[in-house]
Parts: sequence; structure tokens; C-alpha cells
Amino acid sequence: MQYGLGDEVQRWGLAGFHGAPGWTVLRTAPFELLMKGTPPLLARLSSRLGVPAFQYNIYDSTPEFLMEVDAGGRVELSGFVGQDVTRYWNSEPPMERLETRFRIIEPSAVAAWAESAMPEARVTGWLYLSRANSPLTDFDKHWESQRADLVRWLGQLGTRIDPESQEWRVHPAHIVRRLAQSGSAFLPAEECVEPAIKTVFGGPNAKHCDNLFLVETLVPHAPMPVDGFVLYAEASSK
Repeated sequence: MQYGLGDEVQRWGLAGFHGAPGWTVLRTAPFELLMKGTPPLLARLSSRLGVPAFQYNIYDSTPEFLMEVDAGGRVELSGFVGQDVTRYWNSEPPMERLETRFRIIEPSAVAAWAESAMPEARVTGWLYLSRANSPLTDFDKHWESQRADLVRWLGQLGTRIDPESQEWRVHPAHIVRRLAQSGSAFLPAEECVEPAIKTVFGGPNAKHCDNLFLVETLVPHAPMPVDGFVLYAEASSK
């Protein structure tokens, strides 16, 4: 239930509970369950309910993958899955889709709510050292452009960058908004993007939006630690 994919798992688990206002959190075992099928289960669910939805995954602390669907069942993908970069893409992902970015989800309202409800919340990032003294290959130029864009953005927010560690801290709502504008370039996935998404969209139940819910609740069939529902489905032996 923890590591399998779709039909190769004999039992499925699905739990749901309230997230931020206007959002419901779904947790599944296997954790990619709603991304399986053609069209994906997530798209079929969104079409049935008439609402947009997304699933954000982080693999081994760095690679990120984002699946978004709209109320009509349209699917948008960005990022990639660990070492298996063609998974869900069926071929090499386009270069412009390697960085996760919201293309369907409009986060303005939930980001504004998070800023008001949790004004002290912060996530951490840092600047990588400039490559200005390195040979300016096309990759170097792109790298420097992305770094400069992040510096400008932090300056617009009035964010202090520590001169020694190059560390910076911002409200998670800013990260969620940036994901709808210019993707996650130079935003550390584990320390910045993942906690920002959990905090903003998970709201008062953000702590239940990580992998521990699957491991501690769904896999062992433990009682729900939060008000909501849980369903289990067993594969037929026929």
C-alpha cells in the first residue's frame, strides 16, 4: 500500500478531511493512486464534482511532480518523477515543464487567507553562489538569469538575505503565488515548496498532509487522527 502502483496493490485506502477554506485534502495509499488510469482518477473525480484539483509529489527530497486537473477533466503536468523522468509523460518531458508550476490552480484566494490566518508562518530558502566568474555557457546564462529573477522577487517582497549563509525566509503564501507565475526555479523543494503547499492548502490540518499520514494511518488501518472519512477497497480474488 505504501510503495505499489495502482492495480498491483491488493488493497487501496483513501481518506479525506478539511483543508484551508474551500479545499479538501485527500490522502491515498498507494500515494499515487489518484494519478493512475487514463484519464487519471483525479481527473475523473474532478469532472464528477465540478471542481479543480491537484496532486503535488516530492521524491527523495528533490525531484517534484505536479498533476493538475480542471473541472472539465483537462490535465496539466509539470516536473518529473525521481529517476523515472518519463513516467506520466510517456516520453521525455518538455524542457519548459521540468519546473513545477500551477497552470490550472489559481491560488490567490487561499494564499490571502493563509497570510491573514497564519501571519507568523515562514518557510526557508537560500541563494546559490553566483557563477558570474565561470565560463558563460548557455546553461550558465540560464542559471544566472533564474538566480537574478529570484533576487529581484525577494527584493520586491522586502525580504532580507543573510550575507553569510545566503538564507532567506518568507511567508508560505508568497511561495504558492510564485508557483503560479514562474515555477519553482531555485526554490528548495523540501524546505520551501513542500511546506508552503501543505501550510497554505492544508490550513488547520496541514500537519496531516505529509507521508506520515499514509504510514501511520492508512497502511496500518489506524483510527483517523482528524475529523473526516476513510475508505478501503479490496481487490477481488475472482
